[in-house]
Amino acid sequence: MTQKHLIALVLSGFIISTAGASDVISEREQGFKGSKRAVANIKDALAEGDMITIATSAKSVADFAVRIPALFPAGSKGGFFSASKEDIWRNFPDFVQKSKSFQADAQALAALAAAPSPDKAAVNAAFAKVTDDCKTCHQTYKKGW
Repeated sequence: MTQKHLIALVLSGFIISTAGASDVISEREQGFKGSKRAVANIKDALAEGDMITIATSAKSVADFAVRIPALFPAGSKGGFFSASKEDIWRNFPDFVQKSKSFQADAQALAALAAAPSPDKAAVNAAFAKVTDDCKTCHQTYKKGW
């Protein structure tokens, strides 16, 4: 194999691995955007007493939360404009625990809202826990907080 072929092979491997990282970065960015929209929908639905929307949106958040750790594989920091802090990978067990809390609290919110006679105060308190989970994780692991 010539040096030229070796360089081409190395570069193609780099491009493929970067494309894979780019895909996971795109997937997590879209997931977080969707989660943000779902949280906004929940907030609006709380004001209207729309428990169906709250339950559906909270389930969507929980479904995304379970995937969060897999969307941050080693080496997937992102580009210059990435909002992810390096601390995610330095403290990955804590990051995973925060995503599990987010998932559990979103599932609890969905269950409370889907109950036959939802307790509005309990639903509001559960929503506060979900938004606290967002804030806690973002303060620790997202740039700009």
